[in-house]
Amino acid sequence: MSIKKRHYYFIEGKDPNDPSQLKYIRRDVECDDAFDGDLVMMAFPIGLMKEISSVLSHFHLRNDADFFYSECREVVSVPEKHINEKGEGNITFQSYFHKFPESVQYFFDDAIVVVLLHPQESTDANGNHDYNMIGYIHVNHIDFKDHTGEVHKGYYYNILRLSERKVNGKAIYRRKRIFTTMFSVLLDISILQDMHFSYASMGRENQAITDALKMNSAKHGKFCETFPMYTNSHPNLLLGSSGASKKLVDISHNTEALHQFYLKIKETRDPLVFNQMHTEERFLNMLNRILKSSPTSKVYMLPDENGNLLAAGFFVNWGDYMHLKLQNPTGILKMIDSLKFTEKLLVPMLFVGPPDSVKKLIKGAAYIYRKQHKVQLTMLNSAPGDPYTKVKKGLIQDPYLHFVIYDRPETYQAMKEHSKDAEGNVRLFIEVPML
Repeated sequence: MSIKKRHYYFIEGKDPNDPSQLKYIRRDVECDDAFDGDLVMMAFPIGLMKEISSVLSHFHLRNDADFFYSECREVVSVPEKHINEKGEGNITFQSYFHKFPESVQYFFDDAIVVVLLHPQESTDANGNHDYNMIGYIHVNHIDFKDHTGEVHKGYYYNILRLSERKVNGKAIYRRKRIFTTMFSVLLDISILQDMHFSYASMGRENQAITDALKMNSAKHGKFCETFPMYTNSHPNLLLGSSGASKKLVDISHNTEALHQFYLKIKETRDPLVFNQMHTEERFLNMLNRILKSSPTSKVYMLPDENGNLLAAGFFVNWGDYMHLKLQNPTGILKMIDSLKFTEKLLVPMLFVGPPDSVKKLIKGAAYIYRKQHKVQLTMLNSAPGDPYTKVKKGLIQDPYLHFVIYDRPETYQAMKEHSKDAEGNVRLFIEVPML
């Protein structure tokens, strides 16, 4: 296996001394991909998406913003396979955003976008090269506070996609180990930014990818660990309850109720590994950013007999940003696909309250979203140690993995021990507003 010397550009933004120029550094990385061509690899703040034409021009690439966005959409919509190599699993789906880049910016305004581009020989009149986009990734900050009160800087990797472009029926990028090169860039960014913890999910339990993660982590002096997670899918026609819906109260803009909601969130999430909502300000910023961009996303509470908050949750309507398309569905998934249930998805999170009350909360919200917003499917994420596992269990349970990369083993082990429940389950944060 030959090691290649590649490089990427870490772009901080516009040069404050000359706004017409970019401020960036070139970083060399060792790669063991099997791709013979050149790659142009860039990492830049998501805010530069609005000025992507000037970024591309600087590196002598086709500076058509609409073309760049179309390449992003094509790569992001590559099927995400939640099926392992034994054929076990339930769902393979494609994600289609209504607007790009707007839909992805709403969720993480501090993201670093990483793109891998394959420049072509053809050029425009200005000598700028055409290109194919090979990979697209978001690197999101997840600063979190541990059990000692220390705040750590971390990364959350989101929307990891690799092109499935074919020429003459053959995939020209898949099976070239470009995935390992993508992770070489990601790990180098964490070193550059002094990040000691990274976290992400894998839609497919693939041994080759797992091996690549461990190999790349070890090469950079880091460790890698995986954890099982689940997505439970519920048709709202079966899940929803008219009676429960009448008991719910919308507290999306109720300052005092949201304060009480946050206090309960803090109480339940403080023991978790990677709890990024360690201040009320961070919580409210996240909440307001999504509520402003998604008019149908809401915070609902179920009050007790005195009108106080008994249970609550944040209900995010993915239908305001995107829809999913199931790929080659079978069984009940074929019926769900034919009824276009995945065009709008409800993704609730941040539950607080007794399990039986949270169950009523979910059932009431499922009814409201089906009746008022034509949302037909609710997806609930869970993991070992989740107090709402039984409440969330659905007709379809889709297994997948989360992985953690770290280089401070003693700190990490202490956080894991602190997070364990009575049964010994390590509890990561399992619900983040993401696409």
